[in-house]
Amino acid sequence: MKLDREKRTVIVTGAGSGIGYALTLRLLEEGYPVSAWDIAAGGLASITHHRLSFYKLDVRDKRSIEQAVRQTLNVSGAIGGLVACAAIYKAKPFLALSESEWDQAFDINLKGFLLVCQAVLPAMRELGFGSIVLFSSMIARSGAVSGAHYAATKGGILGLARSLALEVARENIRVNVVSPGITDTPQPRGNMREEDMYAKGNGIPLKRIGSPEDMAEGALFLLREESSFMTGQDLRINGGALLF
Repeated sequence: MKLDREKRTVIVTGAGSGIGYALTLRLLEEGYPVSAWDIAAGGLASITHHRLSFYKLDVRDKRSIEQAVRQTLNVSGAIGGLVACAAIYKAKPFLALSESEWDQAFDINLKGFLLVCQAVLPAMRELGFGSIVLFSSMIARSGAVSGAHYAATKGGILGLARSLALEVARENIRVNVVSPGITDTPQPRGNMREEDMYAKGNGIPLKRIGSPEDMAEGALFLLREESSFMTGQDLRINGGALLF
């Protein structure tokens, strides 16, 4: 694995805000070219960097994804990393959950990961190596009130990652997962009051909630050579929240 030395391009989905945005900034700091994808530019709109390319797309749109991969290859010549962060979470009590809301969660949070991986893998095969990092969630294991749809998609990511890791390991392509605990990003802020979010930190052994930067560092580690003997693994960054 030579991702560090050769600084191959990394694709980041959900790059406009939250963890994806924090990771994009860290990758640029480390010297990686970044192909940043999101349905809205968000914080990236104010950033001009010669190693940053932004593509506005919906991860449910296979044609747009394939076009973005082609454009990324035209710019950089190779894709060595993929980090899939794009997700949606709108809390909804189970009996009030509509089929369309269930389908939307699965289309973005799980099918979107499928489409992105399928589009990027041929480029990694041609390169001869690659590292894929898929973002799941602590909720895949803990569950969440009014979060059955979200938990189901995030549990699906764990199975997807393990199966894909087995399938592509012989091609020197690694697939791993980051499972964040509660993190100060727009999604939890949209589903609970700020004081409630920070109160949850008091029940975590390390006595705080996570930051986008905490999660970005985990993804960066899984992209780099230091993790070259890791595949099919779930990196749980939650402050010890599931130790009890």
